[in-house]
Amino acid sequence: MSRITLDLDALMKNGQIDDAEAARLKGFALPEPKTGLLVNILLIFGAISVAGGTIALVPNAGTGLFLALLALGGAEFLRRSATGNSLKTLGSALNLMGTLGVAGWIGWEFREVDDGTMPTVLIAVVMTASAIWFRSALLAAFAVLSLGAILGSGTGYWHASYALFVEEPTITIIVFSLLSAGLYHTRERLGDAWRNMTTIAARTAMFMVNFAFWVGSLWGDRVGEHWFAPDRWSERSEWREAAMSIPDYVFTLGWVAALAIVIFKTRRNSFLSITSIVFLTIHGYTQYFEYLGAQPETLVLGGLVLVGLAVVGARFLMRPETESD
Repeated sequence: MSRITLDLDALMKNGQIDDAEAARLKGFALPEPKTGLLVNILLIFGAISVAGGTIALVPNAGTGLFLALLALGGAEFLRRSATGNSLKTLGSALNLMGTLGVAGWIGWEFREVDDGTMPTVLIAVVMTASAIWFRSALLAAFAVLSLGAILGSGTGYWHASYALFVEEPTITIIVFSLLSAGLYHTRERLGDAWRNMTTIAARTAMFMVNFAFWVGSLWGDRVGEHWFAPDRWSERSEWREAAMSIPDYVFTLGWVAALAIVIFKTRRNSFLSITSIVFLTIHGYTQYFEYLGAQPETLVLGGLVLVGLAVVGARFLMRPETESD
């Protein structure tokens, strides 16, 4: 059996083939042997072991930064020199470890800064640059989440509990709605190498929009509080008294309207449609227990509402498909 090795990236760069032809040729590629995946996994664990041992021997932030840059260098070397997919898994792992290592070093070095905006901006820049350079969909999602940190969003964990917080629901909704819409609008103009990464970033931005609506529907919002109110947790703060306040019912109704528009404007069973239905269910569940509680009367009312939703859902599932997400 004869074998021919082609460097599709080089052929496309030289204009010898286009994206469609490259995709067609990739479809003829033989699957990678399972031994290749095993070798990649062993190399990844070996790299993690070496990194952990080195940090244990020289426990300081500089060591972590050096190892992170070394990992990024290794990922770049594999990106340029490795043929096929033989070491693609290892390259992706090194890229991820290196990028997260640099981001962690930035967070550690600026941990005592009073204003946390600068380190979060730097981390967002590092994530975005690495995602674009290595064309990584996973890092593209991290880049979007790091942008949320600039706007005051984040997570917290303690024993058997996990928390999500969005300090600026209104601004988060506006920024990430524009980001998601822009990414969806431009992805069709991009080549195959960029389309998947752009789609993942757009979907992550959409999740951030829904999270912001969720928080706003429970507590409302005081716009700009994250930056301009250092004593914002004090109920007697003068800034808190003068801030533009948006009540929770605005988010409650706005979220329903936004989800309904997405559900009826996107293709049935698409990612956007299904995700919007899931968040609509979460919204209903949250508001039910927030305002009504599990009382006999409210259970009857909830059952009637569910019947109505079932009828509406059946009509929705029977409508013809339109555009995709």
